[in-house]
Amino acid sequence: MVNHTTAPRPTPRLTATATTLALALVAALVAAAAQLPTAHAAKHILSPFACDSVTLPASKRTFDLSSIHYPLTWSNLERTPPTETRTTLLIDLCNPLPIDPATPQRDQCPPGTRICILIESIKDDKTTLTQAIPVAWSDVDGGKRIDVEVDHDDGERGFTLELPGATYADRAQKAEVELICDPRADQNAHPTSQTYDRAKGKLHLKWPTKFACSSSSSTPPKSPSSGDGGGGGKGDDSNPAEPAASAGWGFFSWLFFLVSFGFLAYMALGAYNNYNQYGASGWDLVPHRDFWRESPYIARDAASHMWRSIAGGSGSGSAGGLGFGGGGGGGGGRGAYEPL
Repeated sequence: MVNHTTAPRPTPRLTATATTLALALVAALVAAAAQLPTAHAAKHILSPFACDSVTLPASKRTFDLSSIHYPLTWSNLERTPPTETRTTLLIDLCNPLPIDPATPQRDQCPPGTRICILIESIKDDKTTLTQAIPVAWSDVDGGKRIDVEVDHDDGERGFTLELPGATYADRAQKAEVELICDPRADQNAHPTSQTYDRAKGKLHLKWPTKFACSSSSSTPPKSPSSGDGGGGGKGDDSNPAEPAASAGWGFFSWLFFLVSFGFLAYMALGAYNNYNQYGASGWDLVPHRDFWRESPYIARDAASHMWRSIAGGSGSGSAGGLGFGGGGGGGGGRGAYEPL
């Protein structure tokens, strides 16, 4: 009689190489996460704000917005039966908007306003002002002084100014002006996108302008220790972009780095777990293998569902011009211009 004995399967062991790899991936992920807050755009208060010297502390760049011909006026006319509604946007980042002595004070934004929204109702050739919203305003020193928050990274692609406003309809107003670098923009180019959220009292402007480009900025002169030979008086302008070159990675670079390392750590530790617990090999080492095998079909179904949702709601587009968001149902139309 032959005894058939089965030799016990050797217990899988984690090799030194796998241990080192797993620890290295985890350490790199932790280190990257610790440095992630530095990748976010920096915010600083400019007090007082001077439009001819907007300084970004992170890159030491200074931008001059005073070359724009203020005040800028933008207007949009929309049919809102039985009337027409005209929305006018007045902007002056450098000084308070001028007060028209021929117009009653109640029919214009108060003194000290830098960005004003005027909404007028037109019917039978009669124009009635319904709203005058001071979304950027200050009463300090007659409105000549205003504190502005600047949000930026290195100043290469532009920056965002957040200006406080007055209280209108029991809501504190504010304006968010996103200045985007566009070297081909006209000197007096207007904002290309204007949206106003009346529930939050917030105006958001996207403003492509050449005055937000690094080529139009100035940087502090180099120290004398950098040498003064061979350049004459042009040494100060030889490398205007050097401060930004050492500014480090941007937010999306760090995000890509973290996602990549997280995925590698997930794969490495998952493969180790499958090998150590079940003695898996080959494709069986892949963690959650069934999910990855089905993921193309899951993605296809999700994309199909999203497309049907978008296509089904495409008939309810918003009106052009200055969009008025806010609480409550309904989209554009007359309701968007009712008193806030």
